[in-house]
Amino acid sequence: MEDFDKPIDPRDEKRLKTRGIGSGRNYEPFIKVHEISSTGESFRILGRHTSRPHHLLSRIELSAFLVFDRFSQTFDLKEQFPIPIQDSLHICMNLGIRHPQISNKLKVVTTDLVVELVGGSFLAIAVKPSDSLDDQRVIEKLQIEKVYWEQQGYQWKLFTEKEITPATKENLEWIQAAYKVNDALYSELSYQELSYVFHRVSGIKNNLSVTCATLDDEYDCPKGFHIGVIRKAVACNVLDGPLDVVFHKWSCSDLSLVNKEALIDEVPDVS
Repeated sequence: MEDFDKPIDPRDEKRLKTRGIGSGRNYEPFIKVHEISSTGESFRILGRHTSRPHHLLSRIELSAFLVFDRFSQTFDLKEQFPIPIQDSLHICMNLGIRHPQISNKLKVVTTDLVVELVGGSFLAIAVKPSDSLDDQRVIEKLQIEKVYWEQQGYQWKLFTEKEITPATKENLEWIQAAYKVNDALYSELSYQELSYVFHRVSGIKNNLSVTCATLDDEYDCPKGFHIGVIRKAVACNVLDGPLDVVFHKWSCSDLSLVNKEALIDEVPDVS
């Protein structure tokens, strides 16, 4: 049976009715973290440009998202974006490759991140670990994406872990680790309570880590409380810090408020 004659996977067909549509706060990703069966990590994180939770299906996807979400020229971010099935079928036919499918049912091809920039230009980002690029089927799927997005007039880019500088990588790992923390001491802090912690350190030019340790003693808090709140807030896009400087070299004055509407406990870890 030719690929054009095969049915679409019923789950994908159902998702196409409501997902991959809209923009900003109203966009709904084609795949959500609770729908994948994987032993890997997945994350939900509040977007600073969209004010909605983004669904990221791997650690490297989270890294790519954090980079673009913090990019000053980003206007909108859409994750797990579906490519129209008729387009991907025609592309596969022209490339002479088999369309992605399971049990003779066609699977929708998705792109990990679609970035709209200020000014109206677009990037389509495929996120893959570099060691997966030896897999022929991975390359074929990337070819489908590349052809489709270039036909739409978008720039298509491949993002691997090698795109991240050592300082940024260390910061992202520090931020990512906050998703594993469920400590009741600060996992349910409101924005107002977070503001108290932020204002204790704001404007100080001293090292952030040292200042937080001092504040733990001054306010009779458990060791690591203040830096833990700061890390969780940065991870949840409530506070911002310079990703190109290793976090343990940040000064207190490097921090800035990003999202005044967010509550830390609105963006839970679902890995």
